[in-house]
Amino acid sequence: MLFRRIILAALLVGLVAGLVLSLAQITAVNPIIFAAETFEVEEVSAEPSHNHASHDHGEEEWAPADGAERTGYTVAANVSAGVGFAAIMLALMSQLQLQGIARVTTLKGLAWGLGGFIAFFVAPGIGLPPEIPGIEAAPVEHRQTWWLFAVISVGTGLLVLSLAPWKLKALGLGLAALPYLVNIPHHDGPAFAHPDAEAVATLAQLHQEFIIASGFSNFAFWLVLGALSAWLLKRLVLTDEQLNGTNGEPASV
Repeated sequence: MLFRRIILAALLVGLVAGLVLSLAQITAVNPIIFAAETFEVEEVSAEPSHNHASHDHGEEEWAPADGAERTGYTVAANVSAGVGFAAIMLALMSQLQLQGIARVTTLKGLAWGLGGFIAFFVAPGIGLPPEIPGIEAAPVEHRQTWWLFAVISVGTGLLVLSLAPWKLKALGLGLAALPYLVNIPHHDGPAFAHPDAEAVATLAQLHQEFIIASGFSNFAFWLVLGALSAWLLKRLVLTDEQLNGTNGEPASV
């Protein structure tokens, strides 16, 4: 059954891609977060009345303990996300292959991964860069709404640019540009409210390092996701008959 094979492949792809992302985060991203959190703790303890909308550490808020527990939750979340994204990607790949719209190869799988990276990280990151602890931000619900809008709009635009006839490709460009033509929810005021100017400078530097490290981590995640999905598509998801048809020609059903 095609659905069962897609899910099985998605589990394998998600596990590998999630572990790659987790390793990159543990080695490159987490140290930056931990460094930024030291400034946030100092600020909250010095000025308890100034709680951040996006990083509120109230007494009732639960968070995993540092160390193995925190790492375990990170890995679980990354693998879960990888499985979900892989399932969507494999479903799209298989349908395009079966319909004869596009033949999927491992090399093209890298292009799929690049498209996912652009849609899910680069596009929303242009408007709302990844945030470190301690940074001031607009209300989370506003940022989440715009992030979702950006991902859907840019992702759809990339599909139109890749698959639609030439006369419709302008629509893809318009969809990709649409999120930046509306109001992007930004915080009005300084990015960091820490009273120490030296600490603010350090946080600003950490923020830049965090954006770069997050970018490389997600880039690796999406490339592995795309390439491995395409590789398994022809070895696990689709049968030889589905790939080639009964007369040896590419399937065009």
